Amino acid sequence: MMIKPQSHSQSGNILIYIIGAIFLLGLLIIVAKGSITPGSGIEPEKLLIRVSEVQQYGRELEQAIAYIMTNGHSEIDIRFSHPDAVSTYGDITNIPTRQIFSRDGGGATYRPAPSDIQTVASDWVFSGENRVMNVGETSGTNQDAEIIAFLPNVDEKFCLLINDKNVITNPAGAPPQNTGNVDITTPFTGTLQLSNTIWDSGTSYLAGKTEGCFEGSGTPPANTFHYYRVLLAR
Repeated sequence: MMIKPQSHSQSGNILIYIIGAIFLLGLLIIVAKGSITPGSGIEPEKLLIRVSEVQQYGRELEQAIAYIMTNGHSEIDIRFSHPDAVSTYGDITNIPTRQIFSRDGGGATYRPAPSDIQTVASDWVFSGENRVMNVGETSGTNQDAEIIAFLPNVDEKFCLLINDKNVITNPAGAPPQNTGNVDITTPFTGTLQLSNTIWDSGTSYLAGKTEGCFEGSGTPPANTFHYYRVLLAR
C-alpha cells in the first residue's frame, strides 16, 4: 500500500498556527496600548450613559420636592434622609411625608454617586448654602439660597459633556471656572443660609443655568470639577 505524503497537511497546520499566533500578538499589542494611553479615561459610550443617568436623577429629585410641597410642606421642611446617606441628614422615619426618599414623601429612589465619573469618590451632597447667579431671586439674602444637588469631583470629560447638554460655553475647551467659593460639603437639614454664589465673573456662562458643571477656585480648589443641579430655585 502506498502511503500518501503528509507534507502538505502538516505545512497547512503550521501556517494556521502561525496566523493564530500573529492574531493573538496583535490583540495583546492593542490591549496594552489602550491600557497605557494617557487620558483614555471613561469610554465615550459609558460617559453618555452616565450623563443621562445623572440628569434623570436630577429630574426625579426635582419632582420629589414638588410633590412634597404640594402636600403642604415648605422648603425648610424638606429632608434627604436615607439609611445609606450620611447620618447628618437625619432619620428617614422623621416625618416620612417630608422625606425625599420615603415612599410616603417624595418617593424618589436613593442612588449612590457613580464613582466611575469621579476623581475622588464621594456621596451626593444636597445643600442649602448656595445660589446660582440669575436663578431665582437676586437680592443677595438668605431668601435667595437654593436647594442644590452637587456631585463633587467629577471627571473633566463628564463636566464638559454636561455643559454641552445645557448649552454652557466651555471656554478654550475647559469648564467655566467659578468665581470665589462654593459650599459643596454642608448637608441641607432645614436651614437655607446663603453663603456663596455659583457664577463665572466676566463671562457669566453659568448665569441662569439650573444645571451645569464648573471648575473650582479657592474652595473647592482649581483643577477640580463639580456638577450641580438646582432642585428648588427661590
